[in-house]
Amino acid sequence: MTQDELKAMVGAAALEHVPRGTVVGVGTGSTVNRFIDALASMKDRIDGAVSSSEKSTQRLQAHGITVL
Repeated sequence: MTQDELKAMVGAAALEHVPRGTVVGVGTGSTVNRFIDALASMKDRIDGAVSSSEKSTQRLQAHGITVL
């Protein structure tokens, strides 16, 4: 399994810890990018996200996730 595949699995597994109706804090980095990609699948169940970087903000917005 590649590093990218492992990071995608970690990002998807992290979704289990995101309660419905919350604002999610998002950091920066390649693993966080995979989390943001996975988070897009439940964007209608969260109130939005806050981001620690412009790159993460742009990725969140590209997925249609509200950045507060």
